[in-house]
Amino acid sequence: MAEGNYLYLKLYNQMKKDIENGTYLPGEKLPAEGDLCKRFGISAITVKKAFGMLVEEGFVRRVPGRGTFVSEVRKEQPVPQRTAPARNTHLIGMILEHVASPFGLDMLYAIDRLLTERGYRLCVRYSYMDRSRETEEIDFLLSLGVSGLIIMPCHGDHYSTAILRLIVDEFPVVLIDKQLEGIPVSTVRTDNIGAIVSLVDHLRERGCRNIGLLSMEALGTSSLMERIEGFHQGLEKYGLTAGASCFIRSEYKVDGTGPTVEAVGQVREFLRGGGRALDGLICTEYSMVPMLTRAAAAEGVTLGADGLRVCCVDEDYEAPEGYRFTHVRQDEQAIARKAVEILEDRLQHGTSSIENCLIPGIFRQGGTT
Repeated sequence: MAEGNYLYLKLYNQMKKDIENGTYLPGEKLPAEGDLCKRFGISAITVKKAFGMLVEEGFVRRVPGRGTFVSEVRKEQPVPQRTAPARNTHLIGMILEHVASPFGLDMLYAIDRLLTERGYRLCVRYSYMDRSRETEEIDFLLSLGVSGLIIMPCHGDHYSTAILRLIVDEFPVVLIDKQLEGIPVSTVRTDNIGAIVSLVDHLRERGCRNIGLLSMEALGTSSLMERIEGFHQGLEKYGLTAGASCFIRSEYKVDGTGPTVEAVGQVREFLRGGGRALDGLICTEYSMVPMLTRAAAAEGVTLGADGLRVCCVDEDYEAPEGYRFTHVRQDEQAIARKAVEILEDRLQHGTSSIENCLIPGIFRQGGTT
């Protein structure tokens, strides 16, 4: 597969080659991003992605305020064997960033069931939102001889070199939940733009005219960027002006233990400030809901038809009270079916065509609108 299909991989390979052959010596400062943009005719984002990959593999190090330097000592990264003859044709590997009752569990069970019906066995690993862990798990599954991989990529502002190697080596792989823009690999994910546009329309029909957004910082995460884009497309479609938005800082990352005190505090500040004037609010993912409900209770803000109408993507169906937020549910069964279909077609027939599948969400009315 030609590396010219993605410019940052081409830059990554060139810089790596220059470092390995001594064009750039240990401790030497690399050219500024602007200079590389002019030299290769590429964007600053492309350079950042390439540099991020070099940092991840230990070739270079970033020094804030000074630039990017060649590492004095680099820990050699093991290169996974992609063409091992002992490949198990009945074993499929899957790496998930995380799973929870709002999203992931139903999809996981469905993929396992569908593969079992087709004579495969599934080995599941987790990256826990850690890029280095993701690479380790890819290498581990390859060492088991899996014949194909289903991967939910980690959040991040650059792409995993381990996933890129799979693609360059034409290893059978399907990505779920997120898209790696510009990368020739099949993906199956929710129509995030359409989902948010439908929520904007729903709030509009409920009389909301000042609608805001609550989200984690996107930081290159395709699913969040698509939902943010859907918010603006929905407002434009229905002639509405964007209300105040709140983007939770990345260091307040939500994990399985629930929202951090700092994240709740940021939402409280939002509700006291620009959020006070809102009559509608869309949460880009369910992880925003617990921090919103806690912040609203602390600030005396009523959520629902008598106060701030709220919608979100996904809902916790395992909560004791059942789901109550109006939301768009990601169709995990459909995502699972399509992912297995694409991977099996690749395994059985060697199909190399790239599919970019958007699965419509399922609207569910709750008590918050």
